[in-house]
Amino acid sequence: MRLQELAQVAPYHDTLNPSLWDNGQLITEVRYKLLMIARHFANFLKVSKLNLKDITISGSNAGYGYSEFSDIDLHLVVEGAADQAELFTAKKNQYNFTYDLKIAGIPVELYVQDAAQTHHSAGIYSLLNDQWLSKPKHNAPVVSEREVRSKARSYAGQINQALRSNNLAKCEETMEHIYRLRKAGLEASGEFSVENLAFKLLRDRGQINKLRKYIDKLQSAELSLEDQYEG
Repeated sequence: MRLQELAQVAPYHDTLNPSLWDNGQLITEVRYKLLMIARHFANFLKVSKLNLKDITISGSNAGYGYSEFSDIDLHLVVEGAADQAELFTAKKNQYNFTYDLKIAGIPVELYVQDAAQTHHSAGIYSLLNDQWLSKPKHNAPVVSEREVRSKARSYAGQINQALRSNNLAKCEETMEHIYRLRKAGLEASGEFSVENLAFKLLRDRGQINKLRKYIDKLQSAELSLEDQYEG
């Protein structure tokens, strides 16, 4: 990984993304469109009683560390979502795969978040209340290129081993392990943690998606019956 590549993954700006923000406030047209998307996603979930508490955006585009690869993380904050976590995850994946949604050219990624879950992000903005829940602070981070490169190399090695394993359980364990480390890094050091930057680097290179597709392939093979039997 070159310094230039790290700068693409981990840029830092003096202002919030001007395509979304105006003087620290979400642009009105952007907010209305995101609320429309959130409502569409809520209907897509087909849950009889969705105990919605808020609709928020977070992640890099709610802070100063956005890049050309950054999504808009749009969260439906739902009370009791943890009780239906598998359903919501499956629906979220299906929705994000089915609909290619963008705001000012920026992809929108949908999530269902349990209201009791602590969410770690540079900034969190409530669309329902049109205000910051957690306002991002402009503190330019110090990033160790060597540490990020080392961590990314470690992750890539684990992914390559999984891709050669032809073992669904091994691949799923590897994916869960990498996501777990990323989450721990976010909780400890935020968006510019070594673990998160290493994850973003591999994601932007397509390696995370490659493993995800391989898991889908192995899962499909496990559920299929190739041989034909005659009675």
